[in-house]
Amino acid sequence: MPHPSITVAVDAQLHWVVRVPEVPVGATRAPSTAQLGCLCAELDAMAVTPDEAARADIMVAAITRAVMEFLSEPPELPFIGEPFGGEGGTD
Repeated sequence: MPHPSITVAVDAQLHWVVRVPEVPVGATRAPSTAQLGCLCAELDAMAVTPDEAARADIMVAAITRAVMEFLSEPPELPFIGEPFGGEGGTD
């Protein structure tokens, strides 16, 4: 089965075809009531204060923005017919 893909327009002449990862059927499942209860108990035991939670949210938001900014700019690629890498463009 072919992987789904999306096309990203870099400019008028360059388009990237990016493979989208597939999740196997059944790879995720809903947690049981016991698992949710265990998770809630673990979170309660951590006793995170509202100030700590707010700082964590700010850090997560900053990291997310940095990653999205990095992903928004494609890496530099050589133009067609232009050598790249190796000695004298032998790659």
